[in-house]
Amino acid sequence: MLEVDYSQRLNLLIEQVQWDIQMPDELSRYFASNGEASASFPNDERSNQRISIRTRSLAWSEVSLPFRLRASDPIGIYTRDFSRTGAGFLASIQFYPEEELRIVLPTFWVRVRITRVRRINEQCYETGATLLRKYDPSAEAFMPREATVA
Repeated sequence: MLEVDYSQRLNLLIEQVQWDIQMPDELSRYFASNGEASASFPNDERSNQRISIRTRSLAWSEVSLPFRLRASDPIGIYTRDFSRTGAGFLASIQFYPEEELRIVLPTFWVRVRITRVRRINEQCYETGATLLRKYDPSAEAFMPREATVA
């Protein structure tokens, strides 16, 4: 029952947020590739296998930086991939290293710390993060929190 409520609540929130991400043409087949991710570049020797999970998700700021305080409302993101220790996603806004987010996906939710950001265009940023903790679906994923400052 909790999983149904979790999914319904997530879907409702996903429909309510504004989706400002402007995907470039080269990512037109973005949602077509899910599953095991191939190497990003020649001689890529990552210690953990990446799994492509391309879906719409929500992110809440939990730890912001003094020069860039964040609103407590969720923003829509597109997840890219996950590994045992990290996550990648696309967002319409620029995050900064050391910010921490709560990301809610259809089958689980996570807390992450931003490690890198690359601007693709004015409203599309590729973001990499370290996985702090993974959680099973629960009502806690949607609990409002006041973001703290690092």
